[in-house]
Amino acid sequence: MKRLSFTIIVLSILVTSCSKKTYSPLTAEVNVISEVKHKTIELRSVGFGKNKEDALFDSEKKAFKIILFRGIPNSSIENPLVGLNESQLMAKHESYFNEFFKTRYKSFIMSTYQASPPQKKKGIVSVVRNIKINLFSLKKDLEEHGVIRKFGF
Repeated sequence: MKRLSFTIIVLSILVTSCSKKTYSPLTAEVNVISEVKHKTIELRSVGFGKNKEDALFDSEKKAFKIILFRGIPNSSIENPLVGLNESQLMAKHESYFNEFFKTRYKSFIMSTYQASPPQKKKGIVSVVRNIKINLFSLKKDLEEHGVIRKFGF
């Protein structure tokens, strides 16, 4: 009986430890392609995921997180639109950002296309995507929802 229990425990440990885990690199590979100051910006963003759809979502999410919480050097948004303390600001405006990253962010994307075919390496799919974002509308939306202050008021 002890031997059977021991065998079952060892087999369950082996089965669970051999499962393939996906690792998505934590990067901020977002670069400016072009912009119309304070109106639109076109970014090239690299996304990673366990499949193509996850990688595409990751590339779009990274582009918006860089705009909102990091800023982009040598562009009209060198300073982040929302602020630098991402975790604190996401918690403070949790309902807005939960809804934003589920579906609303897509309403600010003017155009998007894959800059290169997806690549798969060690079980991780990576995509390079060009995304044109309507900054003017995004800023207005952030103001209307009280995430940022209105300029000049």
